[in-house]
Amino acid sequence: MDQYEQFWHDGFMVLDTGLSEKTIDHLIKNVKPFWQDKKPHGSGYHDSNRVQDAWYSVPEVKQVATHPLIVDTLRKLYGRTPLPFQTLNFKKGTGQRPHADSIHFNSEPFGLMCGVWVALEDVSVDQGPLVYYPGSQQLGEINFEDAQLDADYKYYPQYEDYIESVIKLHNYTPQYGIVKKGQAIIWSANILHGGAPQIKSELTRYSQVTHYL
Repeated sequence: MDQYEQFWHDGFMVLDTGLSEKTIDHLIKNVKPFWQDKKPHGSGYHDSNRVQDAWYSVPEVKQVATHPLIVDTLRKLYGRTPLPFQTLNFKKGTGQRPHADSIHFNSEPFGLMCGVWVALEDVSVDQGPLVYYPGSQQLGEINFEDAQLDADYKYYPQYEDYIESVIKLHNYTPQYGIVKKGQAIIWSANILHGGAPQIKSELTRYSQVTHYL
């Protein structure tokens, strides 16, 4: 099974981007002011761990989001030219409970959106790596109504409870994003994924997520 077949079978693939050490190191240096709550002009939402849409201010963030190898791989996977529409830069692991990105943003027709997570340093289990559930992308779209909830984000914790029950029902086995600096994990919009707990809180887990249509 090649990487492209694996993507459609498991809902994800790992890609060596070939990004240079210089580009990655400059990216981290230039995003650091956001994490330190020094809000540069033109920035999007940010907090002490997550910076949204830093590509308006940091050229290297945009360079990663539009990296030719990533764009070409997505073009081959989906048979269309991908459009990056959001970047998120993280300093540490998120510890986020399992979810599907399609609950946050979606496409018409369903299934065209995807995420690309790029490791900006080597990632170990201690840093709270990405956790994902291969094969779960084959489920139908799960929204609030499917979880028998009103479509209101105040019910998001109950949605997360429902997703965990689905994982248990189907006996999905978690896999972890233990990857090297410069490697990317491409996942489909519907795969269930989250962030593993960060075992050593003093460690960083520099990474960038770009969402594409």
